[in-house]
Amino acid sequence: MDGDGLVELLQLRHDVLDELADEQYSRHELIDVLPDSKSTIYKGLSQLQESGLVERTEDGLKLTLLGVVALARYRTLADTADTGDLLAEFPGSSVDPKALVGADVVRPDESDVERHLEAFWELLDDADHITGITPVVSPGYIDRFRSFLDGGLTADLVLPEEVLKSFQSTHPNELSTLSDRVVLSKTTTEIPFGILVTEGSYPRMAIELRDGPLITGLVVNDTPDAIEWARETIDRFRANATQVGSSSTEPGGNS
Repeated sequence: MDGDGLVELLQLRHDVLDELADEQYSRHELIDVLPDSKSTIYKGLSQLQESGLVERTEDGLKLTLLGVVALARYRTLADTADTGDLLAEFPGSSVDPKALVGADVVRPDESDVERHLEAFWELLDDADHITGITPVVSPGYIDRFRSFLDGGLTADLVLPEEVLKSFQSTHPNELSTLSDRVVLSKTTTEIPFGILVTEGSYPRMAIELRDGPLITGLVVNDTPDAIEWARETIDRFRANATQVGSSSTEPGGNS
């Protein structure tokens, strides 16, 4: 069976694979746990066995190794499809789809127009330390962010050079007072969107959806793959950034 045929079979018969992934059943037992007709279930089983996804054993039907792998890939694809519309909001291939698999997307709605902002602050409230990149610094969020720093949070952030210059001119006293809690780095590389990774008892990563300086939504994920992608992305920007106050003029220089 070619790839297209396998994908089509998974779309049609993934419910059978889902059941057999958790427990072995006989053909007759599957009829009791699946809502489809007897003929549909038997036909599906025949197709899955012919394709090498299911095998018959003394204890009942079970997934083959190919079946286990195919089902896992199908579940990943299905999870990504649920948030696939988000990919249109990001430039090019800037977001690996694995960052979206299993993610929660928090957006405002009629019942709570600030639910995405509260989700952002909840991330900080649960964290001991954060690392991140951001294309802008929203003046309205600075005081709230400062309250988390005063409560013990530490941060390592990369900002565009022009944004940092603007911050220095509008908040000239902030940098010196934040220096013991925040490591700031500047970069001339364009930062397309904000990414945050929280460290602590419940590590998570978040991608900011923005309209100019305003956060309009949040993609939050706690899967290891998503956190790894976020850390690697932040590290790439940090490698081409210069720490504020560093005597080094080289990207990524440290004081």
